[in-house]
Amino acid sequence: MGQQDRMDLMQDVIKVKKKVRPIVVIRWVFVLTILAFFFLASPVSKIYTDWQWFTEVGHTEVFKTKFMSQWTLFAGFSILFFVIVGGNVLFAQAMNRAHPKTMKVATNIPNLTPEMIAKAEKFVSRTILVFVGVVSLMVGLAAATEWKAWLLFSHAEHFGTKDPVFGNDIGFYIFRLPFAEWLQGQLMFVVIASVIASILVYAGHRATEFASGGFPSVDAHVRKHLLVLASMLFLTFAWGLNQGRYSMLTDDNGVFFGAGYTDLHARLPLMNFNVILMFVLAGLCLNAMRTAKGCRVPIGSSVIVILINLLVGGVYPGVVQRFTVVPNQYGMEQQYIEDDLKFTRAAYGLDHVRVKDLGGAQTVSGEELTANKATVENIRLWDWPQLGSVYSNRQAVRPYYRFRAFGSEEFNIDIDRYKLNGVQTQVMLAARELYAAGLPPQAQTWQNKRLQYTHGYGAVMSPVNKVDSQGLPTYLVSQVPVQSNSKDIAITRPEIYFGEMQDEYAFVDSRQKEFDYPDESGNRETKYTGTGGIKLGGMLSRLMWSTHLHDTNMLLSSDLTDGSRILYRRNIRQRVQSLAPFLTLDNDPYLVIDGGKMVYMLDGYTTSDRYPYSKPTEGGIGQRSMDINYIRNSVKAVVDTYNGSVQLYISDPNDPIVKAWSRIYPTLMKPLKEMPASLRAHMRYPEDLFKVQRDIYTTYHMPDARTYYGKEDAWQVPIDPITQVDSQGNKAEGRDGGRMVPYYIQMRLPDESKDEFIMMSPFSPLSKDNLAAWMCAKCDESDYGNLTVYRFPKGSNINGPRQVMSLVRKQDEISRFMTLLGQQGSQVIFGNLLVIPVGSGLLYVTPVYVQATNSGGSALPGLSQVVVCTGDRVVMRPTLDEAIAVLGGQAKPNVDEETVDVGHPALKIPVNATVPTNLKPATQQEIIKKLNTIYKKARAKQKEYNDSLDELGKTLNELQGKVSP
Repeated sequence: MGQQDRMDLMQDVIKVKKKVRPIVVIRWVFVLTILAFFFLASPVSKIYTDWQWFTEVGHTEVFKTKFMSQWTLFAGFSILFFVIVGGNVLFAQAMNRAHPKTMKVATNIPNLTPEMIAKAEKFVSRTILVFVGVVSLMVGLAAATEWKAWLLFSHAEHFGTKDPVFGNDIGFYIFRLPFAEWLQGQLMFVVIASVIASILVYAGHRATEFASGGFPSVDAHVRKHLLVLASMLFLTFAWGLNQGRYSMLTDDNGVFFGAGYTDLHARLPLMNFNVILMFVLAGLCLNAMRTAKGCRVPIGSSVIVILINLLVGGVYPGVVQRFTVVPNQYGMEQQYIEDDLKFTRAAYGLDHVRVKDLGGAQTVSGEELTANKATVENIRLWDWPQLGSVYSNRQAVRPYYRFRAFGSEEFNIDIDRYKLNGVQTQVMLAARELYAAGLPPQAQTWQNKRLQYTHGYGAVMSPVNKVDSQGLPTYLVSQVPVQSNSKDIAITRPEIYFGEMQDEYAFVDSRQKEFDYPDESGNRETKYTGTGGIKLGGMLSRLMWSTHLHDTNMLLSSDLTDGSRILYRRNIRQRVQSLAPFLTLDNDPYLVIDGGKMVYMLDGYTTSDRYPYSKPTEGGIGQRSMDINYIRNSVKAVVDTYNGSVQLYISDPNDPIVKAWSRIYPTLMKPLKEMPASLRAHMRYPEDLFKVQRDIYTTYHMPDARTYYGKEDAWQVPIDPITQVDSQGNKAEGRDGGRMVPYYIQMRLPDESKDEFIMMSPFSPLSKDNLAAWMCAKCDESDYGNLTVYRFPKGSNINGPRQVMSLVRKQDEISRFMTLLGQQGSQVIFGNLLVIPVGSGLLYVTPVYVQATNSGGSALPGLSQVVVCTGDRVVMRPTLDEAIAVLGGQAKPNVDEETVDVGHPALKIPVNATVPTNLKPATQQEIIKKLNTIYKKARAKQKEYNDSLDELGKTLNELQGKVSP
């Protein structure tokens, strides 16, 4: 090939390279774009959709504050880690270059040259630097999760109370210390990472000596660098030890919580000594930089410190505890027990409990029953399992409506009070929420679940103590469409787009009409006209939502337009939690009908686990499993079921934690006085808070350290004597681990002049069945949140729940009733036993339900009887009014004529009917057979009656169809 040919070939190669280079660049750009989309699509879409949601609810400042805090922490700690660790890596590289070594070539690597060694060292250093960069990003991401701790740290409030050991304000432990401890841990990690990275760089510089079989020596510049890092490590560790002293303020000392004698006189001096030692070791490291073999002193000192802590630190506190404290514990730790009592009461809001003494009487007189008529008339006879079963069978209407979430053991039935015809009346109510999974499998399409079946419909409300002739509840609000039987309660906006069970997103304002509710002529349809939801907008916005929700159908659906809206975060709990993530929410949101609209009210708590000398709870609160030792019901949230609007009101303005969050989010929460008066009338003291306070008070009611130390007056929450039974007849332990659940009641408290809506719960002496006291929390606005405890005299024998139920079951009349019905294919179910103070005594009330056992899940529990008891007197009658009349001596039934109505009009069992024990077994069988025949006749008549009603309904429908135009 000639020179000209070679020149032509070179030109052709250059032309090909010029053509190929853009293609390669395009390919790399395409690959990098795909990779960027893969890694960034999810976080970017999350940020975009969150921004739109916070804009919808009108609180973009919450999003901005959280976003900026997270990015500040991410950037700050990423840079801090990279600068410190990367700086040490670069410094080590510079030292290696400034102190070249004599190369020792390994015999098994004959072609190793200085250039190759330099390239290898450079590669190792760069690799370490890249790894440091990746780790710094991970450190930044971890730091971003601490945004709440950072915001509280930077907006700390004062409690106005100092701890008895270090003299710090309580706010230091709740606001400052958590973030400071986290920061110390991060700096410790940074220093340790710097040490490891520097050692790797220096070791890489001496790698050839390892390869040659030698052992590298530590150069002076390496030793000085590592000694500086060691001194930093000791100083950071000293900071951690100093902070670790504060943890003893929340330690469990067995008898009490907080620092005790051994902590303050043995452990604390050792911790202080260790802090000083860490400073000494840091100084020794810096001093050792001047000598050639200076590492021996700091290393030897460190070993001595470790040995001292293992030998002295582990033995000395144990010796003090065993030989000084244990034999004289009360005298040594009296002051600390008193601190525990004082601080625990303050942490749980129990320092202002009013205590009143009651007389030893337990029998309610007829005059007291008459004087407390309003209390008696509001006694709850319906329990959640039985009422929920009736609601589900009679008011759910369709399988896609439910009154409890799938898999839940409890119905979403709430208890409240409403003024009906000028009288405050206690009611139970539940929202008829949508349950899309209840649609037939073939109907569970994307269009149905996202565009058509978008909302629940209406609510059901019934008085707590009213029943019809069949033993079923009477309704104030019921049916679809909604029907109200009281002019004081009307629902003009029954659609439920936001509720307790609305866990899926939905689209409105689409080309599809929404299903509203079923009726006899077919399905009614509607269009959403509320203010909730986020406009989908153009294709880019849809792409963001599609990426975030992993829903490609919304990109392809022709039913969605740019004006369509997405209803997102429809579960009210999730909605409030996203808006106020600093709150712990109560487990029981409750429905309120207000001015024709339906809203949910939720209670929000501010909590901490850092309150000194305070006993922690066990198992957490609400739906959060965590130990806390401070709680306040600081916020009331109101969520509109149609528009999804969320309003937050500060219910405890004295709580320092909510004050701090009010400074962080100035426009998020409003004063409670700005809540509409019609809603304030429905405020309830939250059950979760009351249960926590009740449990703490069982031991912390004791007034002084001596009584508390001996636990001589300890209480307990009584065991629920009723075994709960669901609609299928399955027995369960019940709520709250089998203990009595606190209950709401409208009543007149002793020495009070008016009826009030309260929550209450009784107490028993520890390991005893009789009653010692009862606690109540006021719910009405004028006295909201006031806690009162009524104590019975010590030594009095006031019947407790288990004793009362034992007395009830021993009654001949009740025993015969249960025996006879059990033989007729029915099941007798006792409802919750309520202990109700009336006048100077106690009234015990338990409903009795009858449910067929041979009808499967379709059997309805009917309220058949009411058992009332006071003192040793027990009365069972078909209605509460009759039972109270007999109990109060206002009615004397004719025993010869009286019958027991068991919930079936055709079956009346004489009260005085007996089954003689001296009869032969065959005679007893004849009686049972005869009763069974009567029962079957009653069933047949009832079926005939129901068939006649069905035929009448069909005839009316035909007539209506002919008359209608």
